[in-house]
Amino acid sequence: MATPAPAPAPASPPPASAAGAPGAVAADASASNIDESLMPIAVLLDELKNENVQLRMHATRRLKTIAAALGPERTRCELLPFLMETIDDEDEVLLVLSDELGDFIGAVGGVDHAAALLEPLESLSMVEETCVRDRAVEALRRILATVVAESADRGAALHASHLFPLLRRVATGDWFTSRISACALFACTYRGLPVQRVDLRNECLSLFKQLARDDTPMVRRAAASNLGDLARAVAEVEPALVATELVPIFSELVDDEQDSVRLLVVENAAAVAALIIPGTSPVKAPPAGVGGASAGGASGDNSLAAAGSASTSGSGADGGGTSAMTDGPSDVAPSASGSAVPANQDDDGLPLTPVEPNQQRDDFVLPVVRKFVADKAWRVRYMVADQLSDLCDALGSRATRSELLPSFLRLLKDGEPEVRTAAAFKVTHIARRVAALAAGPEATDVAGAELLTRDMLPVVRELVRDSSQHVRAALAGNIMGLAPVLGEAATASELLEMILVLLKDDFPDVRLNVIARLDKVSFVMGMVSNELLPAIVELAEDRNWRVRLAIIEHMPLLARQLGADFFDGNTKLGSQCMHWLGDCVYSIRDAATVNLRALTEVFGVDWAKQHIVPQVLQQFASSTNYLYRMTALQSFGVLAAVLPAETVEKSFLPVIVERACKDPVPNIRFGAAKTLQQIIPYVRSVEVRDALIRPSLQTLASDGEKDKDVSFFAHQALASMPAAA
Repeated sequence: MATPAPAPAPASPPPASAAGAPGAVAADASASNIDESLMPIAVLLDELKNENVQLRMHATRRLKTIAAALGPERTRCELLPFLMETIDDEDEVLLVLSDELGDFIGAVGGVDHAAALLEPLESLSMVEETCVRDRAVEALRRILATVVAESADRGAALHASHLFPLLRRVATGDWFTSRISACALFACTYRGLPVQRVDLRNECLSLFKQLARDDTPMVRRAAASNLGDLARAVAEVEPALVATELVPIFSELVDDEQDSVRLLVVENAAAVAALIIPGTSPVKAPPAGVGGASAGGASGDNSLAAAGSASTSGSGADGGGTSAMTDGPSDVAPSASGSAVPANQDDDGLPLTPVEPNQQRDDFVLPVVRKFVADKAWRVRYMVADQLSDLCDALGSRATRSELLPSFLRLLKDGEPEVRTAAAFKVTHIARRVAALAAGPEATDVAGAELLTRDMLPVVRELVRDSSQHVRAALAGNIMGLAPVLGEAATASELLEMILVLLKDDFPDVRLNVIARLDKVSFVMGMVSNELLPAIVELAEDRNWRVRLAIIEHMPLLARQLGADFFDGNTKLGSQCMHWLGDCVYSIRDAATVNLRALTEVFGVDWAKQHIVPQVLQQFASSTNYLYRMTALQSFGVLAAVLPAETVEKSFLPVIVERACKDPVPNIRFGAAKTLQQIIPYVRSVEVRDALIRPSLQTLASDGEKDKDVSFFAHQALASMPAAA
């Protein structure tokens, strides 16, 4: 049983170990010297050293089984050192190993021996592969959280005696990968250190200061990404240190030469700003003994560094998470008592508690925002646009009126379409915050509603005809949210024209985004209904089948908003719903059957019996293409769930039994068998089932049926009949 090079053979135990290394279990088992019940353990140990990567991964996932057989003491003394020898293994195995060690506290004897797991995880946090490092750091956090939950005193002792020395080693490591991992450990380390160990907390800040100034851009990115989380950890212990210790480092990162670092600083600006409490002394040089360093944490909760990840490689992998561009603002993280904006928000995403004016906070953040809005790197401006609603929440109404709204309008006019797109996604969120502004004592401090119509809507009107289709699509997906903010009168006079322009846009995604959010403007639906019909019909006939599929999925929404009268009065719209049943793409036909059921649920059974049932029956009777007859059969089964049993028995069942079950095409016959099985629960009459359904299925299942698929589905339907009866 040779171990893959360069690791030494694990079967040789340390001289001091009388029990022998885990590999000895396999050797002894093969010699029949131990109980045969340990043979599975021996097999797993052998697989840990197998040349096959999949076998090693399988054995690694069963480490708890091996540890249970060895016992806690041998697990600590033999299994963990044995695993340490495999750190140079394939990344896939190391990834599984990191996950397993994070839940290994019980296997090593409980929280009293949790420190035994830190050494292998420290080694894993220093490997080259980013995913392995991230999993190892996450495993360390889980272990620490488990220990602290069990006993706060024991957790504080573990942080001081084991975790902080570990942090010091990885933060001062020669290879940059260890320093990247260190950035993600500062917050949990600082938060968990004993209150009386001020010296360790000061050194923690000093170490982070070194990493924030590291020569390697990837390390500085990791520091910037984790800055907000450490700010929250520092605020929990001593809120005043956020202003005196973290802000100077934040200011240094603001001026970093790498745009990938600056955009991560933007992401954390709102979190840091929210933690600057009123009454703290102005930002100044740090007092003696603290070291004047910033701190970072393991945030990555809502990183949008992926906005420019195509050419900013490594920014998300080195400590910041990534997420898709979202419609809503990120929640501000919980703050220390009395130090920040509450994280809870109302249904519109607005803070429940108004932000108190804080001149120091404004003096710190607003120059940074102005600088980033004019940054030469479009990715930084993109991030500002995405984070601006969070900054409004953190800084309050005064800053929103004086600085943030003008900055947002500038971003809406940015020269880069990506930045305008990001800003367009936030139009509704910024508008809600502006609308909440009350009129001030100054003549220029007008109410928020007037600010919207005077300053914001003219810029939005320009975006309606933007040269970039992506900007228009983003705006179309958000402009409808302005209607509830503006009210019925302003929507009719200011917004309606823009909506109509977007409905006529050449780009189908723009029109789709408007139609998908018509519920936001239900109170002006009558004004746009005449413009909607041409847009809907054009989308319904688009050459791209995905566009047709999207409009089908929005039909129930349109039905609820426009009403049955609109569908009845516009034959094109009603006939289009039936026309989709004959589409050349199966996905369209399948979605069309689901749409018929949805329309029945919206408009009612009587409407469906008049407008849907006759046309579906006509399609089956008149279609020469068997695929369209299959779609009609599928519609029978789908509609049976929402139509009365009488309609199913009198309209659908005779067509299925008399025509579909006798169709010359085998696909139609087994489709008939499947449809009969589907409608059996909705046929209440036992006599009808026994007189029509059972004989038809027996005929299809008989030896006279040559097609095996037809016979199979017929037998399957017959087997379901007793349960239905």
